[in-house]
Amino acid sequence: MYEPYWFEYLSDARTVYFQFNSVRNDPKEPLAEFRKRLFKFIGHIEVARLVIDLRWNNGGNANLLQPLIHDLIRNDKINRPGKLFVIIGRRTFSAAQDAAVQLERHTNVIFVGEPTGSSPNYIGEEDFVTLPYSRVPINVSDLFHQTAHPQDTRMWIAPQIFAPPSFELYRTNRDPAMEAIAAYQEAP
Repeated sequence: MYEPYWFEYLSDARTVYFQFNSVRNDPKEPLAEFRKRLFKFIGHIEVARLVIDLRWNNGGNANLLQPLIHDLIRNDKINRPGKLFVIIGRRTFSAAQDAAVQLERHTNVIFVGEPTGSSPNYIGEEDFVTLPYSRVPINVSDLFHQTAHPQDTRMWIAPQIFAPPSFELYRTNRDPAMEAIAAYQEAP
């Protein structure tokens, strides 16, 4: 069953893993309520790190992000070098791209995985149009999102720790990003 977001505690690694699949409100638990529950949990247990997995998140409503980003910024337990990891990938775009940009600008995040699926500043949203002669329905992106600095011309956000997927790892049920995070040692 698809869930837009969920988390679990990996006790052996003292890691909170937050799977963030879509920036939208789940009718069962709106993102604002989920965020409160997540940070209450983090505040009451011994946590070595928080991993936010954005690699399958192709967006949603970016207006829902600000409280989550603010909670991450002000959380001294998590917003420290080597404590906050975000897994990104080729499907990270739209509102998830906005989340990655804001985390990059305002937190001590370490990105892991592959480059994001779009540039930090991008054209998004979509309008549905039916072509007049063929009657083929299409969608067209038409709204410029400038979350990053105006002169940021990167094609994507690149991870500090490159951990691409492979068929061999998939076949053996191994996650290269989580393995890279587990192996991470901060430079002296």
